[in-house]
Amino acid sequence: MLLTDQPEVTFHWLRVGHCKGPEAMARQGGRLRLIEFPSYVGALHHPRHGWTLFDTGYSQHFFDATRRLPEWLYRSTLPVTLPEAEHLPRQLAALDIDPADVRRIVVSHFHGDHVGGLLDHPRARIVAGASGAEHALSLRGLTATRHAILPALLPDDLRERLDPVESFARADVAGLTAWDLLGDRSLLAVDLPGHMPGHLGLLFTSGGRQVLLVGDAAWTTRSYKDLKPPSRLAKNVMHDWPTTLSTLAALHALDAAHPDLLILPAHCPEGHAAWYAGA
Repeated sequence: MLLTDQPEVTFHWLRVGHCKGPEAMARQGGRLRLIEFPSYVGALHHPRHGWTLFDTGYSQHFFDATRRLPEWLYRSTLPVTLPEAEHLPRQLAALDIDPADVRRIVVSHFHGDHVGGLLDHPRARIVAGASGAEHALSLRGLTATRHAILPALLPDDLRERLDPVESFARADVAGLTAWDLLGDRSLLAVDLPGHMPGHLGLLFTSGGRQVLLVGDAAWTTRSYKDLKPPSRLAKNVMHDWPTTLSTLAALHALDAAHPDLLILPAHCPEGHAAWYAGA
């Protein structure tokens, strides 16, 4: 394990809608055919600190925010489907989680498919990289759309509710910079830079397995296992292309050194299946 004696939490890995895009964009050597990229959300329960979400996926707010230009370009470029059964509030209710029970939301980054449900949890603290939050808040109009940021999805009081990850106690895990979110090492936010400013992952243990949620640091399991980065078609959506490649290489090395670690990208059905096969 990356971290021994890590207190356990309960973990649910929930599919909250999907978009369609070319396989070749996600992974070098992929085909041009359109495939589904599900948006997965982590729901984690700590016995003392309650419920934490990792990202929020798509939502009705996403469709409302992309009805008009220029935001409509986002939705039309990557067509989105959100079945009724996959709406996050409905799935949380099935787990007996009231929106008010969610105490914090760890935002991997502020792309629209990761923050679509922030508005549904007005009491939750928002944990994010300071640079990521400021970057998202600084963009408007076409510039925001080009960066896959939808300002209408960001709470008006985001700055007041923001807990910058840099404000938490720092921990180093296998050479990765991490922050202890709850003070007992049960939830460690991990610095995974490159894709967007302040991009974060989350390391925890559940059901005897150590899990690293990596957001968009890798789009598929094959990406980090085979060290197949996104196509250069995707280069323009990356904040820092060289750092994106370095982070993917670090995940590849981590996976090779720790075969018991389950690395879960935010859009990979293979990873979702791997978690529930062993749950």
